Amino acid sequence: MREDAVRRTDPSQELRQQVAAQFARYRSTGGQIAPYDECGKPTDGYYDELVDAGGKVRRMWTELSADFVELGTTGLGRLDNRVRRLIDDDGITYTELTGAEQAVTTPWRLDPIPLLISSDDWTRLEAGLVQRSRVLDEVLTDVYGPRRTLTNGLLPPELIFGSSGYVRAAHGITVPGRHQLFLHACDISRWSDGQFRVTADWAQAPSGAGYALADRRVVSTAIPEAFEHSNPRPLTPFARAMRLMLIESAQDADADDPVVVVLSPGVHSETAFDQANLASMLGFPLVESADLVVRDGALWMRSLGTLRRVDVVLRRVDAEFSDPLDLRPDSRLGVVGLVEVLRRGAVTVVNTLGSGLLENPALPGFLPRITRALLGEDLLLESAPTYWGGDDKERAHLTKNLHRLIIRSSVDGSTIFGPELSIRQRADLRARIEQRGWQWVGQEPAQFSVAPAVEGYGGLTPAPVGMRLFSMARRSGYTAMAGGLGQLHQRIAPDNSVIRVAAKDIWVRAAPSPAPAVATEPVHEERERRHLPIVEAISSPRVLNDLFWMGRYSERAEAAARLLIATHDQYRDYRYRPWLEGAEAVPVLMAALGRATATVPPDSVVFGADAAEDIEAEQDSPTGAEAAAVAAQSQSMGSMTQTMGSMTQTMGSMSQSMPTVPAAQANSANAPADELSASSTSPGAAESDSVGEPGLDDAGQGIAGDMTATTGAGVLDRAIAAAADAAEMTDAPEVPPVGKAPVAGASREGHDYLVALTIDRDLPGSLAFAIDRYENAARAVRDQLSADTWMILSAVDRALAEYRVTGGDQEAALNAVHSLTLAALLSLSGIGAESLVRDSGWYVMDIGKRIERGLALTALMSSALTETYPEETERVVTESVLRATESQVSYRRRHRDSVRIAAVASLLLFDTGNPRSLAYQLDRLDADLQALPGASGSSRPQRLLADAQRMLRRVDPDDLEVVDEDGRRTELAELLEGVHLRLRKLSESFETSKLSLPAGFQPLWGSTRIVG
Repeated sequence: MREDAVRRTDPSQELRQQVAAQFARYRSTGGQIAPYDECGKPTDGYYDELVDAGGKVRRMWTELSADFVELGTTGLGRLDNRVRRLIDDDGITYTELTGAEQAVTTPWRLDPIPLLISSDDWTRLEAGLVQRSRVLDEVLTDVYGPRRTLTNGLLPPELIFGSSGYVRAAHGITVPGRHQLFLHACDISRWSDGQFRVTADWAQAPSGAGYALADRRVVSTAIPEAFEHSNPRPLTPFARAMRLMLIESAQDADADDPVVVVLSPGVHSETAFDQANLASMLGFPLVESADLVVRDGALWMRSLGTLRRVDVVLRRVDAEFSDPLDLRPDSRLGVVGLVEVLRRGAVTVVNTLGSGLLENPALPGFLPRITRALLGEDLLLESAPTYWGGDDKERAHLTKNLHRLIIRSSVDGSTIFGPELSIRQRADLRARIEQRGWQWVGQEPAQFSVAPAVEGYGGLTPAPVGMRLFSMARRSGYTAMAGGLGQLHQRIAPDNSVIRVAAKDIWVRAAPSPAPAVATEPVHEERERRHLPIVEAISSPRVLNDLFWMGRYSERAEAAARLLIATHDQYRDYRYRPWLEGAEAVPVLMAALGRATATVPPDSVVFGADAAEDIEAEQDSPTGAEAAAVAAQSQSMGSMTQTMGSMTQTMGSMSQSMPTVPAAQANSANAPADELSASSTSPGAAESDSVGEPGLDDAGQGIAGDMTATTGAGVLDRAIAAAADAAEMTDAPEVPPVGKAPVAGASREGHDYLVALTIDRDLPGSLAFAIDRYENAARAVRDQLSADTWMILSAVDRALAEYRVTGGDQEAALNAVHSLTLAALLSLSGIGAESLVRDSGWYVMDIGKRIERGLALTALMSSALTETYPEETERVVTESVLRATESQVSYRRRHRDSVRIAAVASLLLFDTGNPRSLAYQLDRLDADLQALPGASGSSRPQRLLADAQRMLRRVDPDDLEVVDEDGRRTELAELLEGVHLRLRKLSESFETSKLSLPAGFQPLWGSTRIVG
């Protein structure tokens, strides 16, 4: 009994021991890493957010720390994984730009433990932040207005006019209302003395608010109990207030329907998610420079061939890139003529052009006296100590302490870490400072407090933390976001310097007495001017182009998944039972899979190992007709490289199934590499780089190459036949007929081919490639999509990644990946059908979907059903086609076990009640095109569609069973070829007429090179 009681108490005792061990480890580690500054130099102690100097947990952390510590190391590791999973499901990313200006999208990193701010600390921070915003607003207003701060000696003129942040063209441009600075952000850290200090001000185009909102969503979901107990102040009131104030910022105060847009550099911007998430929270369209145009002294947004006037722009593009006409001529991120529109007062841009001068690193040193002069107050929130080289005394201190200071340029803000310089480098820098001291400022390295963070399955660890706080102008003053973007840093050995590695959610504890979450003035004050009418969604050609390709890639991925499932099932049935009837269907399906995906299966997969060896021998020593065949093959296939091991072959004429540069993107195809972030990368353009042969007529090619090619035949066979026809020779070598050749495809090479078509994201035509391109297009229009989209895509990515690591030769694992991917694609289709508003964007996306489904269907049927095979083989092939087109059940209900091509064609081509039939796709295309604004019924896409519909109506299904002397169903082949050709021409015409982007512009004068 006593032993049992001891055992029952062991768990709690063990937990207490774990808690004590974790706190002891936390304290010990903190003492080792915390007392250092930003550059790794020792400091006089440090501030611990979790425990006080006596080692006791601070009051506000008591409940929360207990929750985390009791989880133990294993529980904390699971919590960290849960946060990572939620980030993947929400599609939260950060884009890293490599040295070659290549954009690499990586998952956002968020620590599960929030950074707590007490109500007393927040009161001081909020007051200091609001005051700092007020004084910076006064400086901005004065510099671009009367300039009294310069004439009265409060600011040195060279500090303003010598800064790259000063925009001369912005002088005299004003924003409606009392404030010129709309959005302001501060990087703040707590130093060893417990005081908060500002290390940087951000006023150009402050980033991070979108991330802060996303972080709150993730953390509150990951730890709901802790969130409920702590009850931090909400962030959404800040976003709602920002929306109202942006609407209030319109130049025309009487406008009933002001159009507000968020101007982004594009999907390759480092903070592309931040911009898209903020735009989505605000409910405003995210636009790029190609979406906007200046006409008649106003700013307009393109939308399906029409223009919609823009009233307010929330700018996320740096000022110097905003207008290539008046500012930087080599910019592709701005709108030509924007500055002139601002001068005329026809549009409001926030933050206003020229606000970047407030980021000058020398400016904080002047803020205390400016605050006293302009506001009559003492500066509440100190800055990190700075030493401007334009002052003799401060310059002497600066040059003497180069070895421990952070040196920044007051011209362009570039940063040099003094401790990292060699003796010679410091001497050179000292000479430059002595020569032009006003261009340089030294700053004391920032100090950081430490707070608990999760170290995977290693438990709690102390980590240096900072934060970025945000404030926004309202009619009665500035208001702060009740939280912000926490910054988790990491010490780097051996010098103990810090780098930013993750984010933290900031929880501001509510004050004991109720306080307004956003501001002191009543909310209805800003609503009384207008009733915020419902605004019809606006879609620019760029957005519509991405939605169009989303529709095409989603359908392309689904078609690939269904055909892979159907082919893999037959492969598994016959791999170890090749003697069964119908085994010859496997190479037929493998060849059809290659045609449908525009990839080249190994010869052994299509012809069998022995036949492949014979073909290889023939290729090694061609003579006579064979030599002509090889020449024809070389001419038809161009520079195709046959690399069977990696399955990355591309197919000359077959590669046209993966589209060339879409017409809508042709004008931007030659953008220089350094302008990568100027616009969204078109999915089609990305494919053309992989597939090759740009410039081919997209309208004249099939989804899997020439639709008149012999179905099921290999590339060499078609080349031999073409050469023989040209030379009127009949002695070309023949591939063994189906039924007599060794069974091919059901082999290890066949398995490797199926795996490559499933998981190789670098193989054009593969399932992973289509999903990757879908994700790229979706990121470009993130603000248009349901949040559930990213949860589905992340599940697919995880499944594919897991199979790449552990799948190997496991047939069940490959089948599971196919099934999971198809289920995810069906979920995406369901979101599109049931969750998206039927606006222009939806119709364009559905047009892309219907075009792709029609192309895939005609290509598959042309490849698999236009040739005749032995009875059992034809039954297996036909059933596989029906399964790949999701029509097997419907066919069996109508025709039981009978297999007739006329019946199959009736269901898959002519049945308007079958959502998978060709006739249904054409009818939906007709309805979608007619639903678009400005539809006339006689546009070129609609004429091409009507032509395809007439072709279907003229055909009797029974005629499609007629077989010529070569065993080919000519009527069926011609019908499929004709409809396929018209669908491709329709796609090209639609892109050109509805989705075309503006042509690339040329500089109005001379070279675009910036001098000086």
